[in-house]
Amino acid sequence: MARAIKHIKAGLLHVEVIGTIPEREPGRRRSGRCRPTSAAQQFYNDKCSWKECRLNLAANFGREDWVATPTYDDLHLPPDKKAADKEFQKFIRKLRTARKRRGENLRYIYVTEGWHGKSEDEYFGVDGKLEDRRLHHHVVLNGLGPGDLDEIRSLWQGGGYVRIEPVDVHYYKELAKYLTKEVREFGRAKPGERVWRASRNLKRYDVEYIEIPSDSVTLSPPPGAVDYIQFAEKNPFGFADCVYAEYLLFPNEAPPNYSYTQGRKRQGSNNFSA
Repeated sequence: MARAIKHIKAGLLHVEVIGTIPEREPGRRRSGRCRPTSAAQQFYNDKCSWKECRLNLAANFGREDWVATPTYDDLHLPPDKKAADKEFQKFIRKLRTARKRRGENLRYIYVTEGWHGKSEDEYFGVDGKLEDRRLHHHVVLNGLGPGDLDEIRSLWQGGGYVRIEPVDVHYYKELAKYLTKEVREFGRAKPGERVWRASRNLKRYDVEYIEIPSDSVTLSPPPGAVDYIQFAEKNPFGFADCVYAEYLLFPNEAPPNYSYTQGRKRQGSNNFSA
């Protein structure tokens, strides 16, 4: 199996992993799932649910976008999570229609919560009483300007407050963990239930394999890299033991420059092992 750097680019976020590309027979596809997910694997999937969420957040949302928390008052509080999801989708349809009339689009990622206490989060402040083991939502959506705040609040019909704050690109990981905290703490209500939901028009993050000539290749921060962190641990991003790094690279900065002069790029899927 060839050694390579797997480079994931999700908006400003870059993730690089040194490992091996699994070899497959030409034309052979991955077989379908033949048995239910084991309890141990499900626990690991829930523990790592924030990682895929973070890549999608980084690929689609930046400093001009919003994190909103719509809540319900006692009069409008839905009886269960299924009913709450229906209420939230009504809000999404209204917001999408309003934007469509102006020729603008809507992208979003959201979760519905109702189990955690009001002091769960350390990055986004203490939750209010309308979030204390009550049904509520967290949604990240693309912003269009200052008028977004009034429009979002006016279209929400849940009766409670709507807290809105801008996305902080330096905290994609914390935001993703915040959105997936309930499944990691309490598990899924039923097998196969989605941890988070999203609009169909989200941009996909890019993945490429850059083959390397030897095991002596190391990772180093490219010019302009911000928040550069390097790890060497077991099972990062679901892979085996390997070395990986992550950082932010803002527009007009230099691309990554690895410590070798030869190599061949090729596009690949998200499958990678080390």
